[in-house]
Amino acid sequence: MFKLYVMRHAKSSWHDLTIDDYDRSLSKRGKKNAKKICEFFVKRKYKFDYVLVSSSKRTAKTLKILLKKIEKPKKIISSKKLYLASEHIIINTIKKIPKKFKSVLLINHEPAVRNLVRSITKNQNNNHFKLLNYKFSTAAFAKIHFNFNNWSQLDRNGLLKEFIRPKDLQDSKE
Repeated sequence: MFKLYVMRHAKSSWHDLTIDDYDRSLSKRGKKNAKKICEFFVKRKYKFDYVLVSSSKRTAKTLKILLKKIEKPKKIISSKKLYLASEHIIINTIKKIPKKFKSVLLINHEPAVRNLVRSITKNQNNNHFKLLNYKFSTAAFAKIHFNFNNWSQLDRNGLLKEFIRPKDLQDSKE
């Protein structure tokens, strides 16, 4: 079973409007929510073999918070090509991941994260899909399972299993 976790970066800071979008860091709430998602990953024992992350400051900071507690992935790829990339570019990037990596975490931006999930899932008539399609909030993630034996087979063949937002964890005290 191949698993893809599609995560949007945590909330960025708009404190200084002169900072270029690429260089915006996380807000206080963003850091708190990234820690909350990290705790959820740890509690559920989610492990990632491979991480793809946009090289923007806010995605890098989101990953840095996660790496404080999750098991270190075997490979981490940070790329400026992922910053504001379309879902098609991201799909082509994922298709090149070696098949030995079965659990992949992608940390990226809107609207690419939502469009990516729309493009690769076949079960779009469930509450998880409806919720993420309405709003893929900051620090939220979608968990998608694939029944294939190589990332190159990525198509509209994923099953959306979870969509978790930080506020869902606050409400459930997870």
